[in-house]
Amino acid sequence: MLINNNDAFESTLSLQRLSLDPNHFFNNFKFIIANTPDEKERAFLLRHQVFNEELHYNIGDQTSPTLEKDSHDQHSILCLLQHRESGIDAGCLRVVVIEESIKGVAQILPLEEYCSNSLISSNFHPEKMAKNTICEVSRLAVHPSFRKKKKPLFDSKNLHSENIDLKNRSQNQSIISLSLFLGATALVGLTKRRHVFAMLEPRFNRLLKASGLHFQQVGETINYCGKRAAYYIDQKVAVENLPEKLIPLYIQIEKELAILTSSQLNSRID
Repeated sequence: MLINNNDAFESTLSLQRLSLDPNHFFNNFKFIIANTPDEKERAFLLRHQVFNEELHYNIGDQTSPTLEKDSHDQHSILCLLQHRESGIDAGCLRVVVIEESIKGVAQILPLEEYCSNSLISSNFHPEKMAKNTICEVSRLAVHPSFRKKKKPLFDSKNLHSENIDLKNRSQNQSIISLSLFLGATALVGLTKRRHVFAMLEPRFNRLLKASGLHFQQVGETINYCGKRAAYYIDQKVAVENLPEKLIPLYIQIEKELAILTSSQLNSRID
């Protein structure tokens, strides 16, 4: 899972310091499933801005100078998190699934393509699991204006919502990042693909554990856009073990995404 890691997660995702009221959150943000060409382009644009312009990862198929995308986007669910008042896409993520029914589409997850030699767990290996039960969460990014203290892309003076204080970007970053991971968890459940893989920095995995998401390392640490390793989590177990404080927000996120994805996910599952 590629995430923008410079100043994005310097502070832990401390549940005690965050306002996790679902109404509070959804008054200020909304999830969007990127189905239209315009929505997909918005996700690719944010990814390019974060991963290629900011972090200089130079990932993607390099077919566009302003969009970061690859072949796995053809069999992925792309998700945006939009800040309502500004209209800015505050974050994005994708859930890569295997579409065995579609010819010409890769039948492997991205980490199998790029990091297969690093996978060391025989029990938790994508090859050992049914294709329609696995997925990979990746390309999670947060817009710089919700992280950086310098050069915001929109004027925070024009944002009057008492729930969004752009002067406190550390808290904004944490709630946005946490909501994206909860959104990914919900999407995985809705697709009925409980076996979840991700490429994570070990440091970031520790922060996820502090928020109640316990990934298990199943690959060696390698140099892949920084020090990363393959991790695994069972979505059903993850939901069962969510901290009590997170459950109301997770339930509401799941409800919102279920409405947005009902027709799309039914066609994938059938």
